Amino acid sequence: MKLSEIDANELSREQITKILFGNEQDNNKQGDCIFVYGGRGIERVHKAVDLYKQQRANYILFSGGLKYGKYTYPEAATMRDKALEMGIPIKAILTEELSNNTKENAISSLFTLENKFGIHTIKHLLVISVPWHYRRGMLSLKTYYPKWINYTWCPASYMKCQPDNWWQYPESYRYVMKEIANLVKFVREGQLMDIELRI
Repeated sequence: MKLSEIDANELSREQITKILFGNEQDNNKQGDCIFVYGGRGIERVHKAVDLYKQQRANYILFSGGLKYGKYTYPEAATMRDKALEMGIPIKAILTEELSNNTKENAISSLFTLENKFGIHTIKHLLVISVPWHYRRGMLSLKTYYPKWINYTWCPASYMKCQPDNWWQYPESYRYVMKEIANLVKFVREGQLMDIELRI
């Protein structure tokens, strides 16, 4: 079944989990850069710092702006400041501070990568976001980025929103149900590439 053909209201809990969280495991590969989707949670920064200290990549790119004016300080700058406090050198940090959502995170960060490295030199990105953002985060990159770039999914650690427990917590449940509705909506609108899924 194509993702665009899915009725989010008819999905079982297991199907929602499979679609949103995926089953991709960290393959421990090296990357040209650690790409962090926008967000306020410290968990993303912890994951990026861990990967950097494991020498998986020499640079971290934090993405995220003011969220349509919701914040007065860009998400990317907040994450950068936290990473600096954790010992990451400023020369290893890139920021993209214009974007307001996932699609904009991806597109705006493409220009940051081009300006720093030349996009033609990028072969592999380590991708960080919240666990339930796997499908939309990866589809955004695969829709808008050059086809030669490969990705390793490295979700931040959210103990109360894992594939085996997200429905047990009201806040996590709301996040996940909103995410599945948005995912299908954006695919149907053509903002994200459509894919075949076995659910």
